[in-house]
Amino acid sequence: MGSSHSEPIKQSQELHNADFSDMHLRVGEPLIIQPLGVAEDSNFTVSYIGAFGRASFLTSLPKVDGKGIWVPPGSRFSIRVIHGMYAYAFTSSSLRAHNRPYPYVHFVMPETVKYRQIRQSHRLEIRLPAELCRADGTRTLGIMRDISEHGAKLELTGMLGEVGEKVTLSIPILLPDMVKSLLVSASIRNTSNLDRSISSGRFLFGVHFAPLAEAEANLLQRFIEHLLVEQLA
Repeated sequence: MGSSHSEPIKQSQELHNADFSDMHLRVGEPLIIQPLGVAEDSNFTVSYIGAFGRASFLTSLPKVDGKGIWVPPGSRFSIRVIHGMYAYAFTSSSLRAHNRPYPYVHFVMPETVKYRQIRQSHRLEIRLPAELCRADGTRTLGIMRDISEHGAKLELTGMLGEVGEKVTLSIPILLPDMVKSLLVSASIRNTSNLDRSISSGRFLFGVHFAPLAEAEANLLQRFIEHLLVEQLA
């Protein structure tokens, strides 16, 4: 699991109902599953594989120390996922689990899904280089994996800083009529699990932008809208 530090909830805590299909899950998207009736820290991160209409869905097999665990049929789980602007939660029962031909768990499709909005704006998935300046003045390069008007996810090959520290991003603004760098002050809001980051060589950091001047905020919004149009084209 990632760090316990997470982006503060900006929107109402009110829960709403949705169908499973409303989540628009993509293959490989991470889901957090927890067996019901056990300790709260007994969480597993699995990957979404796909759904069989409105009857059932599949995920990868939960693992402990790299090995798949046995999931008896009928086991009840609480399942959570953060997707786009929303956090979703539902319960489901396992139908069966297999190690071959590949490890997976087959779950009953939930009757309803609860959700709430947790972000002010949608984070647009991208892959753009960004120059970063740490609080101590040292510089490094990273990749922006997503961006919104209020923050971004950064991928680095090493540490950027601790949660709460200030950083400066140089975001490349690439528009048909303009090419420039936009300097944005930000604070580190969350980080990926350190042990997993060291093992994979991929360090992920969520940063929250400091308020921008009106002209800079308008430029960032225009750039994000341009990226969105390009992705939808």
